[in-house]
Amino acid sequence: MKVTLKDIAEKVNVSISTVSRVLNDGPHGVEDAMHLRILQVAEDLGYRRVKKTEQIRKKISEKQIGLIINKMKDKYHDPYFSELIYGVERELLDQGYTLGFTYDAQDLNNMSVVDEIQANDYGIICIATTTELLELLSKKVQYIISVGGTPELDIDYVTVDFEKGARQSVDHLLRLGHKKIAYIGSSSFQNSVSLEKEQRFLGYKNALEEQGIALHKEWIADGQFTIGGGYEAMKQILMAKDRPTALFTASDQMALGAYRAIQEAGLTIPGDIAVTSFDDIEMSQFMHPPLTTVKVDKEELGRIAVKLFIQRIEGSLPLPMASYLPTKLIVRESCGFSSK
Repeated sequence: MKVTLKDIAEKVNVSISTVSRVLNDGPHGVEDAMHLRILQVAEDLGYRRVKKTEQIRKKISEKQIGLIINKMKDKYHDPYFSELIYGVERELLDQGYTLGFTYDAQDLNNMSVVDEIQANDYGIICIATTTELLELLSKKVQYIISVGGTPELDIDYVTVDFEKGARQSVDHLLRLGHKKIAYIGSSSFQNSVSLEKEQRFLGYKNALEEQGIALHKEWIADGQFTIGGGYEAMKQILMAKDRPTALFTASDQMALGAYRAIQEAGLTIPGDIAVTSFDDIEMSQFMHPPLTTVKVDKEELGRIAVKLFIQRIEGSLPLPMASYLPTKLIVRESCGFSSK
């Protein structure tokens, strides 16, 4: 039975004229993803005039893909993000793509940069960016994916369940009998925090509230997700009249700084203050004592983001997707108990 343009149009749910323009290489204004879909359906149905889909695939593979990273300089020095970015770069190469450019999120305050991205139809992979920036870009860019955020917009996300992971860490302290648990990270008491940091605070907050434990603002400090920030935040917490018996830090970098402040104060870990954290970067197992922390496969997070992103470009994803990587609590000596 002869396959007609109508058969293809009905299968793809577009007009016959659109199918005709695509198959006859006329001006059609059809997005790359739909173009590829029409060619593929026509080929599957056995339509004889179909060009090989490799041509459109080649066009897509030549699309320039770039990274936008919040506070880029800090991220390249942060083991968590350096592993994540490595995963993105390696998977792009493995898939036959190249990384065309990298911008700091602050660069996009210059609207000419945004206009350039829009005009050249770049594909964008966003790492640790704010909701406000994602919302702006989603209106300007056809292909965009967020890595490490919370699905609040109709775009693709690859992330970690930060809230659940934080709860794993805090719940462990609660099971050990701690009720005076401090937090270093970024909290909802502050503005302009990136999404994954806020989720870690919510995990801490929700774990305590479920046990009927009220938040103490003097035990909550902004560590800026840096070693120095963790050090200063812990010094601030130790000034409280009622000292906490345990601490959850939202990153291992901040935990390292907190360790220094605790030990400078003449206190011991875990004897005086038990510590748990989040990320499981390599150095966490070599800290003294070794740090109990939530493990995230950072490289895999970056690789999955690229795989999902390419599926979006090639038109195989009908709706925005959110992919979550699991977390696992790695128990070491910093909380007074080791699984070893």
